[in-house]
Amino acid sequence: MGRTHLPYSMQIELIDSRFKNLRRALRKEDQKVFDRLLRYARMQVQAGAMASNPNPFDSMALTMLIEIQKQLDTNQAELSQLRQEFESFKQKSIRSDVDERKIGAGD
Repeated sequence: MGRTHLPYSMQIELIDSRFKNLRRALRKEDQKVFDRLLRYARMQVQAGAMASNPNPFDSMALTMLIEIQKQLDTNQAELSQLRQEFESFKQKSIRSDVDERKIGAGD
């Protein structure tokens, strides 16, 4: 007979329990980040279950990193868009200033 493994979701809960003291020792803002990281691992429970990794924390850590990277990618895309909009606005503003000077010089 094959080995029986705990369901991955239960393994996440066991790891969560193991780190309760660490969480309590963290500052409030860091506790929120800690909780968010565990939430990321729970969001990827299907992938972790398929991995059948003997050390479930490895799968948890990687799925946390995947979620963080997705957020970084989203933030980078938004930042790039804002930079483009800012540059466009800046160019329009410069043109407007030049036009106002031409009008003022013609008076």
